[in-house]
Amino acid sequence: MPSNVIDAAYMTAHEYPGGATALAVRLGVNAAVLSNRLNPNNNDHHLYVRDLMAIMTISGDHRALHAACLELGYTAMPLPDSSSKQTTSEALTSTCKEFSDYLQSVSGALADNKVTAIELRCVRQHLGEMVAAAGNLESILEAIEQKAIRP
Repeated sequence: MPSNVIDAAYMTAHEYPGGATALAVRLGVNAAVLSNRLNPNNNDHHLYVRDLMAIMTISGDHRALHAACLELGYTAMPLPDSSSKQTTSEALTSTCKEFSDYLQSVSGALADNKVTAIELRCVRQHLGEMVAAAGNLESILEAIEQKAIRP
């Protein structure tokens, strides 16, 4: 995962099906303008926040968000989906799986008695996925509780 927001946005645009040109069409901007805004060596054109948000929304690729979080010392995770069609049992199983993945990433990082930046990033990603799964389980439990209270 790129550690730089512009690099992440550049990769998102160029890995989009049809490339940056196709993404520019979806954004309603000239392809050359988008390329200039994504070029980290171009100081005359800048990527606006609204453009970055549109790029992530249209592409479904949130690497730039994660890169920004990493640069600022945060992690990002999806909010629990309150409209989840997962059963309680499925959500519990998913939470356990994510917890297992997290513990495996911690164990792998510690295997040689040192932790690299890449290993730490992997551990943090698994932690975020575990917390997101637990949040989803909690939202399912809340929906069950709300049904018990409301007729």
